[in-house]
Amino acid sequence: MKFGEIPNQLEIKHSEWEKFWEKYTESDNEDLEPEFEDARTTNWWKEIEVNVAELEKQIDKIITRASWTDDTIWKSEKAEFDHDVSLGLNKTNEFIDEFMFRTDLTDTTLNFLNSMLDICKENDWILMDRNGNLCKPNISDLAQLIKGSDADRFLRNPSKFFDELSNEK
Repeated sequence: MKFGEIPNQLEIKHSEWEKFWEKYTESDNEDLEPEFEDARTTNWWKEIEVNVAELEKQIDKIITRASWTDDTIWKSEKAEFDHDVSLGLNKTNEFIDEFMFRTDLTDTTLNFLNSMLDICKENDWILMDRNGNLCKPNISDLAQLIKGSDADRFLRNPSKFFDELSNEK
């Protein structure tokens, strides 16, 4: 492991991101970059060698590419469950900028999720949720990360989730 022990969480500056996206949507500049540092702005992938073509082939075996966008987004458009994968490359396609996947937690077969976790394990990657929480790519660690997440709260009680969400604003 390159950086030693995995911490439980990395800092995500949510309020700074809100300001950035507000500025981004008001700007004509597509190259606008955040002016702050956090776990999402850090380029974790720059030093990691990944065969992008091979990674894309692996993902193609798991899920179809989205018909409505470029070649680096996969989506289960006509499936019973709503899974997706996004592979962002830097401007010169030299390295991965961002790799994200989202799984539909109502899919109890876990086929998609297990396949994505296998890719992560094979490449010695860790998982990070949108709040900067980290875990190893295995079902038991991921289950702990999911407990208490927005998705978990929604699945347990959708009405209560929306009530709490509206009370936050």
